[in-house]
Amino acid sequence: MACAAAWLTCARAESAAVIVFLSETECIVAHGFRDDSHEIEVSVGQERKSVLSLLDDHSILALASRVGIDRPDFLLRMPDRLAAVAVSFSGNESDSNQDELTALVTSVTQRILASTTQRQCLFAEPRHMEAMAEFSAGAGHEINNPLGSIIGQTQLLLKKTDGADYREALETIGAQAWRIRDMIGDSMLFARPPVPQFQRSDVCEIVKEASDQVRTNHGLQDGELRLELPASPIMANVDVHQVSVLTSHLLRNSVVATEGVEPGRRITVALNSGDQHAFRLTVDDNGSGVTDDKTRRHLFDPFYSGRQAGRGLGFGLCLCWQIVRRHHGLLLQQNLERQGCRFLAGIPLSSR
Repeated sequence: MACAAAWLTCARAESAAVIVFLSETECIVAHGFRDDSHEIEVSVGQERKSVLSLLDDHSILALASRVGIDRPDFLLRMPDRLAAVAVSFSGNESDSNQDELTALVTSVTQRILASTTQRQCLFAEPRHMEAMAEFSAGAGHEINNPLGSIIGQTQLLLKKTDGADYREALETIGAQAWRIRDMIGDSMLFARPPVPQFQRSDVCEIVKEASDQVRTNHGLQDGELRLELPASPIMANVDVHQVSVLTSHLLRNSVVATEGVEPGRRITVALNSGDQHAFRLTVDDNGSGVTDDKTRRHLFDPFYSGRQAGRGLGFGLCLCWQIVRRHHGLLLQQNLERQGCRFLAGIPLSSR
């Protein structure tokens, strides 16, 4: 309601609708408008819609239609906040003044939603991303140079050393140096990811190949990993490599989460395009889920891992988040009712 009121009062809108999703299938819609006497009225209602509606303009306008917004002057979709805003202006304001007011209230809206919504797909503010990029660029230069020397000297010493103890120590030094270099490389990749190379592709084939590769690499037995793919292709404009990486990282996360689970590991990869404008990739597992609030808050943060120290670099899920974001989609985590965890990635069929 506060966001809708801000658009009507501060931005001097004629009508506004603010949509915020509470779950995968439910959202709250705050409708506001000015009546004939210029009084402001705001009402709030609850709707049952797929969260993938956020990826389609027509679906957003259908939710905003209660106040007659069919051709909005301003439409803001925020998949990372699970929210959207549609606004119509009266046209009385000068263009330059209206642009300033719109920019101001957009910033206010984003801050309100960031501070009041607890979503598993939220991430750091843009200034944090810039700081991450600057750190990665500096670290990549200042740390990689001495690391290169350490790795090179270690390899030279290994060629001259016959003692088993010395060789083991040198191999440990080299392995840890490579691990640090991987961390720097991952941080640079996350902070400044490559621009997706979109091409029309069959997402079913991408997901199947990535799943088969994970199955082979981790030695998964029959029944441990199940694929649920549609009979017909799902054609979408995507970066083939990045969608493959997304699938692989989500699967590896489930493989680790289900280690030692009784009566046995169960992972399901499902793909469909039931929403017509987007495809939905889900990875379910029967692990323990994400029950810790701290882990939930930092789920997609770089360097954060819910596993014990030394078990992972904490970059798998944040790279998934970055890939989905670059495809103009959304990524959610949900705990399943009985036991386990679900990651849901929604990506528009046309991501250009």
